[in-house]
Amino acid sequence: MTDQRIVYTAADVNYLLQAQVLLRSLSATQEGSLHLIVFGSGWTSEREQQLLAQASGPVTVEIRPVDPDRHRSIRLTNNFPLATAYNVLAPKEELPAGVRALYVDADVVVRRDLAELFSMSMNHSVAAVVDAHISMMGIPSMWRPWREEAADPTLPYLNTGALLIDVDRWRSDRLTEQIVGYIERYDLPCVDQDAINLVLRGGFDRLRPAFNSMPYHLMKLLRNADLVESDDDIAETMVDPAVIHFHRSFLGKPWAYRCTHPARHLWTDLATAADPKWRRSVDAIGAVRGFAAVKAKMSVLDERATAMRSLALLRAGGVR
Repeated sequence: MTDQRIVYTAADVNYLLQAQVLLRSLSATQEGSLHLIVFGSGWTSEREQQLLAQASGPVTVEIRPVDPDRHRSIRLTNNFPLATAYNVLAPKEELPAGVRALYVDADVVVRRDLAELFSMSMNHSVAAVVDAHISMMGIPSMWRPWREEAADPTLPYLNTGALLIDVDRWRSDRLTEQIVGYIERYDLPCVDQDAINLVLRGGFDRLRPAFNSMPYHLMKLLRNADLVESDDDIAETMVDPAVIHFHRSFLGKPWAYRCTHPARHLWTDLATAADPKWRRSVDAIGAVRGFAAVKAKMSVLDERATAMRSLALLRAGGVR
């Protein structure tokens, strides 16, 4: 295992601003050298330069085009782009051997140094955070074929927003091939996330939830993480998270109007630093869902989530 630190994500050119925010957060917080790989399509030379300009300090970045011909046989549901599955496709042959790689969704902000992840011991091919809302295979927020596949419904269910991968073990376990098999066999509501959970069946190293702080960690009624996480670890996701994941939820996305996530300022401040002319988008469906959730009192926040309103990046060198 080499000491090379690799982070990779999937983002086409339409996610330029999100990729810029991710890169700026990494550049501000990492103590040691780190290389970010962005898998995506549609990147022009001009857009590439706009992204590369955000790298600084010990962080470097490259963009790798997604070649649809290489994965023509893969069928993704709900018109998801191929890049959606690159978290599980890339480790097969597009990441270097002998490394540990961290996949993160493009809609995250890295708030502090990630050295702990690259030095921790691993017993499995994958380390991840249990999903804050689903938490167990059998929790039926949406249909997934745990019963059809004879999987124990009480097994922990990971969220793919942050995946720490031992590339050599991943390949020897042929995880890409197994995951793609489930994607092709079923119309899975969470696509790659459901598939990797059906393959691993709880066989992953557990990361503290602070390494993938999700909107549902903050919500009293929709958080099921209490079934599998300690209260202290859940508190850390709000008070001192390492990675904040702004995935789709009733709180909205920070680049859209009516976002109520208490840490949205971290994302918007980085976005403004990357592009002072950026403007919030309109997510009508998300706004309606959020309004309905408020009326139904589904999105009531844990009182500890108020601490997120004053969070800052923990910059390299320990200076805020």
